[in-house]
Amino acid sequence: MKKITKGALATGLGVALLLGGGGTLAVWNDSQATQPGSIVSGDLALSAGTGVWKNAQGTTVDVSTYKVVPGDKLTFTQPVTVTLVGDQLQATLAVTGMAGSGFDANNVAVQPVQLKTSDGQAVPATLTAADNGKTYTASTTFEFLSSTSGRDDVNTTHDFTDVSYTLTQTLAAAPGA
Repeated sequence: MKKITKGALATGLGVALLLGGGGTLAVWNDSQATQPGSIVSGDLALSAGTGVWKNAQGTTVDVSTYKVVPGDKLTFTQPVTVTLVGDQLQATLAVTGMAGSGFDANNVAVQPVQLKTSDGQAVPATLTAADNGKTYTASTTFEFLSSTSGRDDVNTTHDFTDVSYTLTQTLAAAPGA
């Protein structure tokens, strides 16, 4: 064997022994424990209290037995409380499901459900965690117009059973957007 081949073979064998356990190469190494903590989710919820119907004189009426006549005006009022817990939480509060009426549209005036703050202002378009626990008032008015003539709309029903409130999270705008 040539000397160059023997030298290369010896060098390769020496390196293999060093790398394979015949020796060690120093390599820096360190580790550090971290304490990232826990992530906890917030909450978004809605609760509606007991609503009441009142006539124009302010007397509470039971609409399951009350029969309206032309000139009657009934107002439904109900408290709605929001739960909004989250640092970046934003939401909207809306009313859905206003049912159609069996009444002739010329004989009744039904106001859309309105949501108001305790001081009578409209509920803000966007609610935030600062609104957590606030109670709003939802109300609507049904008026059987006194201009109704003859026997128009005798034994007719206006159905409010599908009215509901919806609290929906909206995504906060990204900074600079």
